[in-house]
Amino acid sequence: MTLMRRYPMLRERRNLVDDFFESFLDSFNSMSNVNWSPSVDLEETKNDYIIHAELPGMNKKDIDISVENDILTISGEKKERVQTKDSNCLISEIMSGHFSRSFRLPAQINSEKIEAKWDNGVLVVKIPKSEVAKPKKIQIS
Repeated sequence: MTLMRRYPMLRERRNLVDDFFESFLDSFNSMSNVNWSPSVDLEETKNDYIIHAELPGMNKKDIDISVENDILTISGEKKERVQTKDSNCLISEIMSGHFSRSFRLPAQINSEKIEAKWDNGVLVVKIPKSEVAKPKKIQIS
């Protein structure tokens, strides 16, 4: 008995589509040195603005923080993982290369007292509000 495929043309088309997407995705896998951007959370408390930036696989010495004209910039370079000559990379999704994130600061901050801490791959930048920006309760006499 001969095995007959029900839709041979459909299988051929599916293979063409699979080949197209496989070659398309391969081009992205080879782009490990493109610019990337870390994920950040920005929160506001009564006294501060706080930025949490996820920078896994980086060292704090590879990160720069600057403030100029009311713009805080976090930038750095994430080094590409070195592949051994005995291995063959099948999937490469970990981004590397230069990054830069900038945040416009409100006018009512104390830029002289900005603090940054490094905790297990997360950069925490604490930006204190100036006394003018803090809420004040006014007593009625």
